[in-house]
Amino acid sequence: MEIERFFNILEGFNFANLKDSEFKEDSVREEIILPIIKGLGYTVDPPNKIIRSRKLLHPFVSIGSQKKSIYIIPDYLLELNGKPAWILDAKSPGEDIMKSKNVEQAYSYAIHSEVRVNFYALCNGKEFILFDVQKTDPVLHFPIEAIPLYWESLKKILAPENVFAENHYILAKDLGLHLKRLGFAKNDQLIFSSFPLNDITQLGFEMYTISGSTEIDKNRYVVSFDFPLEILNQLSGKIPQELIDDLKIEDGQRQKAYRFGDISFLIDIECVLSEELQENENEIFLPLFITKVL
Repeated sequence: MEIERFFNILEGFNFANLKDSEFKEDSVREEIILPIIKGLGYTVDPPNKIIRSRKLLHPFVSIGSQKKSIYIIPDYLLELNGKPAWILDAKSPGEDIMKSKNVEQAYSYAIHSEVRVNFYALCNGKEFILFDVQKTDPVLHFPIEAIPLYWESLKKILAPENVFAENHYILAKDLGLHLKRLGFAKNDQLIFSSFPLNDITQLGFEMYTISGSTEIDKNRYVVSFDFPLEILNQLSGKIPQELIDDLKIEDGQRQKAYRFGDISFLIDIECVLSEELQENENEIFLPLFITKVL
């Protein structure tokens, strides 16, 4: 019987070293990460260039009435013909790279105005995890010892000839997911001034939603705002009263939806992140929840 032997980019590395207290982040970079990114086809020279610890300007993004600090200087920025392609952050073997500030840090760099890449990855020597900026779940997540099994999948996404092959922006990016990735908590208050109200949809009994888009640091995001009957009443005087009155009438036969065509009613919104992700056949998104119309 012929047994297939998978290619191992880390062949010869002794994984027992990960248990050594002196095997820290710099060792992860040198012994594990560098062979991986070189094996994918990146070098210190163009066109597939490895850039280490690039400093960035503008350490804040403004979201509504709040500023959120952007973590700068990741370990590796990978470029293709001078264009940022993806980033990778190294961590020590004892650090969490799945659900922690480390993920927020890497995401913050990926969406920075001077970078704007589709993919960001983290590696602590024990695990490798790859994210798409538009998705909540990892694209790939595997123990480093299993890299021979995942090598072809990694190349199909991150190798220079593939990293820009797919169109990852068919759907506009969702603002709620963006805020969550930046580390905003569900009780962080946000204020949007003069938000254009173009539609209202009844979600169910005394629950409603409005949607639209907004631009942050030259990136455009779609956003949904959910709200209860109490907030609908606060729209009195800001949108036609007959529309509010009709939305209050429960009709189990249909979901009421109103679009205002070329008319936009500008409203000031105080809101927080919703607690649960929503999903339809095309996307996953995280609505904001209106707490007050100002």
